[in-house]
Amino acid sequence: MARIRTIKPEFPQSESMGAVSRDARLLFIMLFTLADDEGRLRGNSRMLASLLFPYDADAPKLIDKWVDELITQRCIVRYQIEDATYVEICKWLNHQKIDRPSKSKIPAPPEGSKTFANIREDSLLDQGRDQGKDQGSGIKEITELRASRLPPDWKATDRMFAFCESERPDLNPKEIEATFRDYWIAQPGQKGRRTDWEATWRNWVRSQRKAPQRIIGSVKTQNELIAAELIAELKNA
Repeated sequence: MARIRTIKPEFPQSESMGAVSRDARLLFIMLFTLADDEGRLRGNSRMLASLLFPYDADAPKLIDKWVDELITQRCIVRYQIEDATYVEICKWLNHQKIDRPSKSKIPAPPEGSKTFANIREDSLLDQGRDQGKDQGSGIKEITELRASRLPPDWKATDRMFAFCESERPDLNPKEIEATFRDYWIAQPGQKGRRTDWEATWRNWVRSQRKAPQRIIGSVKTQNELIAAELIAELKNA
């Protein structure tokens, strides 16, 4: 059943939203419309793409990347019970105020684990349905990812540089490496901690502004323009 949900005015200024792509932000908002009153919904990638992006032919191929971004920023958790994949929106009651909420028919994530790995149903089928399950519980539980600070001597890996060159050929990877390191080392407390620095790097690269295009051709100084006018007047005299 369709649900009316609300978006807070401060949502666009959220730091977690600033760390993900524009498409991931849109996905996060639209997940609200599918979530039940406890913030849970079915998490099958193909189903989400068809329901939320029915007019976008590329959505089925891209939606897992957007989900990964939201998981990295602890906006959602994705988990599997038996053969079904589910999503729970983190801090749901901070996003929505619900009068007379209905009890969820979707099972809750396993207790004792705050963050779960992104489970892609296609890869699960390829690897076998019994792989990764806890015996007896039928629940695939991933140990909580622990956030860490960026080391002072951090350097981007070859794979990070390759991503930058592929995704944003207009950027200088070495300059981006320096600004990335300086920015995150300077962040205090929990704000400077991340669970996946490579994913943070990818989002950082994507979010860089494009440099303004330079105007090709010489720009005449004021003295040159005055001299040109005098020469023209002498020729016409």
